[in-house]
Amino acid sequence: MKFFRTIGGRLGLAYAGFSLATLALLVAYFYVRLGRASDYQADRFLDDEYSEMEHMLLEGGDDLDAELVLVARFHREVQLFVVVRDMAGTVLQHTENVQAGDFPLSEAARALPAGASIRREDGFVGPVPVRMRIRHLVLPDGTSRLLQVAISRSGSLNARERYLAQAGAAAVPFLALALVGGYVVARRAIRPIDSIAAAAARIQGTNLSERIPLRGSGDELDQLAAVLNRTFEQLEESFRRIRDFSGSASHQLRTPLTVIRGEAELLLKEGIDDRYAARVATIVDEAARLARIVEQLLFLARVDAEKVDVGTESVDLAGIVAQGLRRLEPCVATKKLRVEERREAEPRVRGSEALLATAVQNLLDNAARFSPDDGRILIRYGRRGDRVTLEIEDDGEGIRPEHRGQVMERFFRVDVRKGDGAGLGLAVANEIALLHHGTLSVEDPREGLGAHLRLELPGA
Repeated sequence: MKFFRTIGGRLGLAYAGFSLATLALLVAYFYVRLGRASDYQADRFLDDEYSEMEHMLLEGGDDLDAELVLVARFHREVQLFVVVRDMAGTVLQHTENVQAGDFPLSEAARALPAGASIRREDGFVGPVPVRMRIRHLVLPDGTSRLLQVAISRSGSLNARERYLAQAGAAAVPFLALALVGGYVVARRAIRPIDSIAAAAARIQGTNLSERIPLRGSGDELDQLAAVLNRTFEQLEESFRRIRDFSGSASHQLRTPLTVIRGEAELLLKEGIDDRYAARVATIVDEAARLARIVEQLLFLARVDAEKVDVGTESVDLAGIVAQGLRRLEPCVATKKLRVEERREAEPRVRGSEALLATAVQNLLDNAARFSPDDGRILIRYGRRGDRVTLEIEDDGEGIRPEHRGQVMERFFRVDVRKGDGAGLGLAVANEIALLHHGTLSVEDPREGLGAHLRLELPGA
């Protein structure tokens, strides 16, 4: 259950378990005390009645039988049983509530020497549990008798059973109250942790200057918040240095790359030896690729510095896609790709045409790069309420579910051995979508097994 996966739930369960164990110990303690008290009272009563019966038997009164009748009737509620036997075990006299065969005689009792006794022996008189006392008496005339006096333990045992039943019935609401009470107490105790977690979750790469507020109590939770704040300070400084380095390096690389590319293109135009033409062409292509990476890094640096201006002009996504496809014509022709467009709504949005063109171009480049030869790129325009959707689906290997949460991260590449990208294309497209109050998401493919990306933006 989800409830018991939370700290509050587990602490509540532990509290309830501890309370239940405490209750069980208390119940056991009072059960033992109740049993001892009942046995003590029964033993005292048994001793008193035994002494009286022994006295009457030794006196040899003629009215012993009548006395036994009165004893049985007078003590009907507590069920007192009396039996007098000879040493052979034959019942000579007994109270009227005893049948001769119901009262057992143990071998230890038969072997008692004269004057010896068994002070406590538990047994049964018929179905009735009893505690008895037995003694070998020698009467004044020299004859031996076994005197058995027993008292029923039914009342004591029934009282214990009722006690356990009542304790068990009380344990259910007690356990429920302990569980709820433990959860409430635990939630109050860990509420500051929830506040710390919520504050930490709000702190991301774009707002590392935010800090977790301290309560001023100086307890362990305040110490934890202080440690996290120091960690965020270090992260903020590290991010600042990385942003500064990325921006500075990109600016420094832009001019040399432009010069290298320009000089190489000039060599190709002027004509050079065929032995070097292919190599110079490679230099041009690689310089262009590095220039794109530099531009993407510069853009991300401006995003981090919040220096990107998003316009509010009306932009036709279909026109932007058409421009992007024209740039991809060499790749499409080389890989013999089929491009299909399906328009379900007018794809007009508001924003910066230049930024949206960059985002769309990155999505198209991604689809073309990972599509196999003779594959297909499917482009859909749709609408969801007041938002316009652009979906691009290819026939490549697709994006595994475990990677979908990472493909928007900077420099993330599923397989560095495949493709020539730097892992920035989708990150840049995602930042552009966020700047336009939109989203870029990875969806399950509708047709085929490739990647399915959906760009959703507010409609114009």
